Amino acid sequence: MNNHDEQSKPETVNAEALADLLGISKSKVGELAREGLLKRVSPGRFNRRDAVRAYCERLRQMSRRGTTDPELAEEKKRLAREQADKVALQNAASRRELLPAKGVEAEWASILRDVRAGVLAAPSRIGARLPHLSPHDASVIDDELRSALTELTELSADANGSTSA
Repeated sequence: MNNHDEQSKPETVNAEALADLLGISKSKVGELAREGLLKRVSPGRFNRRDAVRAYCERLRQMSRRGTTDPELAEEKKRLAREQADKVALQNAASRRELLPAKGVEAEWASILRDVRAGVLAAPSRIGARLPHLSPHDASVIDDELRSALTELTELSADANGSTSA
């Protein structure tokens, strides 16, 4: 075979030979092929020259970005996002834009206790303002208000994943 024939027919290699040539695992060759970086010329065969060039170009690009390991690059991005979130939360807290959850919960619990007490006091206030109501009428009003409070408590417990007895 003359030199011209060798240049016109590209040399192909299988995944194992390409992995050995590039210094990576055979599974990494398969992964790069699935990503479209390494193009198969036939089932299980790669153009040696094109594959080496494509892999080297990828390494150059990654080197310009500061890493040759794509997993490490993703971890660095994730860490940067987490650090940015942490700083944003710290800044919001220093501007007093955030409230401690325990404090908010305690305040709402206090408000809801006051609302409950007001609702439970309503039947006697209604009875005082409307003296024509019978004790039975006042009892029905009291029962309905207590029933409504019980339903709200059960809805709240269901929403929080609790079970009511």
